Amino acid sequence: MLLGPPSGIASPAAAAGDDHQQAVATLTDVKAAIGELVRVDASYATGPKAYHAAAQRAINALAGARGEDYVANAGTPGDPAGAIGHIDSLLDRAATPVWISSLRSAEANVRAAIIHLKDATKADELMDYAVAASRALTYLEVARGRPNETGVFGGLEGALANTELGIPADAQQQDACRAPSAAPSYGTHGGYIAWVALPAGNGTHDLAEPSGSTSLSVQNGMIVLRTAAARLVADACGAHAKADPADPPPPQAAASQVAASQVAASRVAATYAMQARSAASGASPPALYTEPQAEQGKQVFATQCVACHGANLQGTAAPSVAGNDFLVTAQHNGWTLEIMRYIVFDQMPRNSPASLSPQDDAAVMAFLLASNCYPAGNKPFPSADQTAFASIKLGPVPGQHPGRNAKGVCDVR
Repeated sequence: MLLGPPSGIASPAAAAGDDHQQAVATLTDVKAAIGELVRVDASYATGPKAYHAAAQRAINALAGARGEDYVANAGTPGDPAGAIGHIDSLLDRAATPVWISSLRSAEANVRAAIIHLKDATKADELMDYAVAASRALTYLEVARGRPNETGVFGGLEGALANTELGIPADAQQQDACRAPSAAPSYGTHGGYIAWVALPAGNGTHDLAEPSGSTSLSVQNGMIVLRTAAARLVADACGAHAKADPADPPPPQAAASQVAASQVAASRVAATYAMQARSAASGASPPALYTEPQAEQGKQVFATQCVACHGANLQGTAAPSVAGNDFLVTAQHNGWTLEIMRYIVFDQMPRNSPASLSPQDDAAVMAFLLASNCYPAGNKPFPSADQTAFASIKLGPVPGQHPGRNAKGVCDVR
């Protein structure tokens, strides 16, 4: 990415520059938190006070001064907004840019890191601290991501290297479906950065962040760095080129099917919007799935998820996903159904993210909701996302629940 705006180039919308600065600040705060943990480990301190202080400073860099877990007298290596504050600002929009999945993934992982860092601040033994801090570092490294990957596992660095989020204000952009014609400039298409063009003359040409380039070429007096998203853009450009504007419109029957599907989708959305309002008003928890769907999800969980999350859903190599501890943590951190759905659909299974069918993912969601004692209804959990899910807060479900065990997990038969 270009360190500064090239001279003589007209400015794009100010919001794009704001987004870039917010993303850079988010990554800076995450790096600062990682740095605190690495630094105290390298110090070979013998007393717990130094380790507790480092963990709290890392929390402060992530949570920000307005965060519930912020402790002012511990100091912070980050800025007042914190990584969470910057991410929330970026996600506070109706649009869904291509980098949204990376930012949601980063948010989920940063919040998980904070939970383990809180454990680290209370650890009496160095070994307990080391376990909690190591878990926090794992989540932070996933949030940080890598510039040579796109999507969920690209994380913050991937978003900055491969999407328009990484373009500073006033930087020149060109259509990435065409060859670069000027430098310095970014080649973009559909929200992705396919290449960065730099002058090939003598001198230093700085990059603000690692570009994640997968290849480098010199052409027409320019150095062209191609990003990890270049293949995605090439496919999109090829599909666009193949589209024939002279093609006849769809037949009436097809148009009717599209209209019918849109009506059905709007009815589903209206149902969940009503349930979200009901949940927000303190009424009974929404019914979000059917019993047969939860039973199907139990089978999928047993083959795809049990190795990490355990047969009792309390976690083995991964956190618990049901019961008292999970629901209290979810409520404390303000998790919504949208966040839970995003993790299941886009991040799981961990060794092969998004590899299950949407129907299997929806069934797993039904099983997890049933295991957390949410009531069943007459409509299955949908495979498509619903905007109302962002308004449904997760937390303990009041009332008596037959079959709920001592851990707060409801049995799904």
